[in-house]
Amino acid sequence: MSEKTMMHEETVLNQWKLWRSWVVGFIDIVPEEHYDEIPEPFKNNIRWNAGHLLVGFDDVVASALGTERQLSEKYHMMFPRGSSPADWKEEPPAMEEIKEKLRRQPEELEELIKGKLDTPLKKEFMGMNTLGEAIQFLSAHDALHLSTMNAMRRILKNNNK
Repeated sequence: MSEKTMMHEETVLNQWKLWRSWVVGFIDIVPEEHYDEIPEPFKNNIRWNAGHLLVGFDDVVASALGTERQLSEKYHMMFPRGSSPADWKEEPPAMEEIKEKLRRQPEELEELIKGKLDTPLKKEFMGMNTLGEAIQFLSAHDALHLSTMNAMRRILKNNNK
């Protein structure tokens, strides 16, 4: 692997870790009573957004590398794109469990993906063709959902005044 490729890989992974640490830090300051409230105009809650981030990375990495998913089927049933807490038939995972998985996922997946960012995806993903491109997108996905959760928190905070 060239020095330029190694630097690119390190940058991609460090950016993901940075965004993920901000997600975990944000969840740490959200009052527990706000985890499951769904404020208008949203269709999901903070717990769903947090779980959804885990599932996104797990799906893409497992699919690209042909490995087993790291998360249980419960996560993949409760937090996929297009799902909603309104559809849940069982209790969701505890927020502490979700936070711990969010905290650990970057290190766990880094071991699987290091040196493999050029791995072609089995199927094009939103115009992306390699694992590295998908990881960069998923870092932005963390940022998007962090912003969404922050908007939810502000609405819930204002509603409870």
